[in-house]
Amino acid sequence: MKEILDHPQQIWQSQPVEGTKMSAEALRLRAGKFERKVLRRNLRESIAALIVIVWFSYLFVKTPEIPLRIAWGLFVAGMIWVLIQLRRKGMPKTMPADMGSSNCLEFFRSELERQRDLLRDVWSWYLAPLVPGYLALNVSFAFPHPIGWVRWVLFNVFFVVVFVGTWQLNLHAARRLERSIDELNATELRADGLACDHRVL
Repeated sequence: MKEILDHPQQIWQSQPVEGTKMSAEALRLRAGKFERKVLRRNLRESIAALIVIVWFSYLFVKTPEIPLRIAWGLFVAGMIWVLIQLRRKGMPKTMPADMGSSNCLEFFRSELERQRDLLRDVWSWYLAPLVPGYLALNVSFAFPHPIGWVRWVLFNVFFVVVFVGTWQLNLHAARRLERSIDELNATELRADGLACDHRVL
């Protein structure tokens, strides 16, 4: 996942960890900011995935070699699976309007935890579905016209670097979210009696 939640601690910027009191209104505003950030990330990921699907579908139709067509087809199937999982697991939720302040805190914490877990598990739902296409593409390079060992090595180095880099970037973002969760756990929500209002999101 190249586009990840960047700088999630901005949600808590200027907030000391110890002894902090945050109004329900401030919490709602920051929850809304986080929700919009997740929506933008999902939109970028979806657009990128759709571009890849269209391009690989074109290659699938135009490529005469069966092994290559299998590889492109597997990549398309993998990207479709990624889109499904992103929508199923990664869509943010909006705070209900009738929540009390303490429930707002729990709701926001659960959203942070859910997005953190999504980033931690990026290998299983984002990267692993692309591995069959990668393996099939390696096999297809062997015939009927081998690409040569230099190009084969460069291709595999590029693919591994992208995979490992994407994995590590998402783990780094997950750690940032974990720190935000720790800060939230140390924050005392001021009981001001305000109910959560979805209109500020």
